[in-house]
Amino acid sequence: MALELLGSRLLAPVFGNSIFVWGSLIGVVLSALSVGYYLGGRLADREPNLHTLSVVIFAAGILVVILPALTPPVFDAIIRLNLGERYSPLLATTLVLALPSILLGMVSPYAIRLAARTVEKMGKASGNMYALSTLGSIAGTFITVFVLIPEFGVNKIIFALGTALLVVAFLGLGLRMKVFVLLILLILPFAAPYLVNRRLTAAAYTVAFGDTIYETDTPYHHLQVAESFDLEHQSYIRILILDDNLHSAMDLNNPDRAVFVYSDYFHLGFLVNPNITRVLFIGGGGFTGPKSFLRNYPTVQVDVVEIDEEVIEVAEQYFSVDANNPRLHIYNDDGRMFLQKNNRKYDLMVLDAYSRTYVPFHLMTAQFFRTVVDHLNQNGSVVSNLIAGVSSNGNQLLAAEVNTMRTAFPKVYTFATKGISYTELQNVMIFATLFPQQLSETDFENLAMRNATVKVPELHQYVANYFTPASSTSTILTDNFAPVENLLNPMTGQPLSNERASESTPDESIKIILALFILSAIFVVLSKKKVF
Repeated sequence: MALELLGSRLLAPVFGNSIFVWGSLIGVVLSALSVGYYLGGRLADREPNLHTLSVVIFAAGILVVILPALTPPVFDAIIRLNLGERYSPLLATTLVLALPSILLGMVSPYAIRLAARTVEKMGKASGNMYALSTLGSIAGTFITVFVLIPEFGVNKIIFALGTALLVVAFLGLGLRMKVFVLLILLILPFAAPYLVNRRLTAAAYTVAFGDTIYETDTPYHHLQVAESFDLEHQSYIRILILDDNLHSAMDLNNPDRAVFVYSDYFHLGFLVNPNITRVLFIGGGGFTGPKSFLRNYPTVQVDVVEIDEEVIEVAEQYFSVDANNPRLHIYNDDGRMFLQKNNRKYDLMVLDAYSRTYVPFHLMTAQFFRTVVDHLNQNGSVVSNLIAGVSSNGNQLLAAEVNTMRTAFPKVYTFATKGISYTELQNVMIFATLFPQQLSETDFENLAMRNATVKVPELHQYVANYFTPASSTSTILTDNFAPVENLLNPMTGQPLSNERASESTPDESIKIILALFILSAIFVVLSKKKVF
């Protein structure tokens, strides 16, 4: 269970946290364990001895130890195959976790065979073994989730698990073989810096650029803060990266500049209601939007709901968020649960909790938007940021979301931040409002030019990107039926511009992998046992 949970963190930076990732993890691990049970039972009948079981555990330990170094080249290769969001994580999980899971699955039936000295005691032995195995899985799940991942890096935990397997194997081998395994264990501390600190190359880790100044694993994300030099503006940019997504950016020389233009569209609500005084952001990230509102609108109170406590801390430490600002209130909570727990009313809500590869479906359903409307004042509005394409074959999720929002709002408008001629994925802003008048593109431009309240001079140009998405689907998302992953997949098969690199470079970790494999092969030969 620990390996399966950690596998989700290996996949997340590249393939996200979609249902396809978790389905791949659960399906592949269960399938591999089934194969392992079968092979372990047959092998136990052929060679029922502790030495052979120790060889199996040793092989599993080697494969687990090298996982952090093995995944980057494997993920690089899978990215280049361009299999899309549905099948890429399935192939990745199979290549990375199937074999060690098979070997670990062989342990239980083998241990039962060794524990049961007579047929009469087989039931007791198997019952005890399965009870112990289940208790181990329970302990592994809770300890990994609540203790290890919040405190240590994923690679370090995997390395420790693999080393523990090697130590267990060491205990069951003969003296000559113990010397060999001891040699492996002595090498591992020197190999650890290369295995534990192994990073994904740019081809797999879509945001691996610049200098990483902070990195950690949170209960929800693999979080990274990086800095790179912007040649166009001749300044350094600090970027918040959650899993495989760029979430926020701040120009260190000019913090007031909107590095990602889509955040300027958050101000759309002021066009139909210049008297906005209370705003709610669902999704904090680097707090680009909240900081802009606090800076430009001195009468506005801003509430921010962010589900990841570590993201809030990073925003305060690295993105100049002043948590002591009396007009800023930060809540560590799920956006929908936050609304359900209070009766506060807002003039504007900004939904910025979506990413390219993961869409929290409970923030996209008709029931959710009815809750949103219940928490809006008269002429209240919602601005929702969604990653989508504008062509008919790339906007299925967008069309479904627009249809869904229309069940709660009388007027819904969409804006392509990079223009309707842009053929790849982009930030598409959905503006849903209780303001009853139907607005055309010209109306938006006139409102933006006349409205002195709005502090985004370019907004009148941005609203020219207004478009009506093709109704490629009549789907309305509900709590009971929200196939957001199926709708997302046709879009994310397209690359985001400049996010993939084309080459990867080998490093010392590859040499360590080869050395461990060679030593393992020598070990099997010296053991003079037919393991398979």
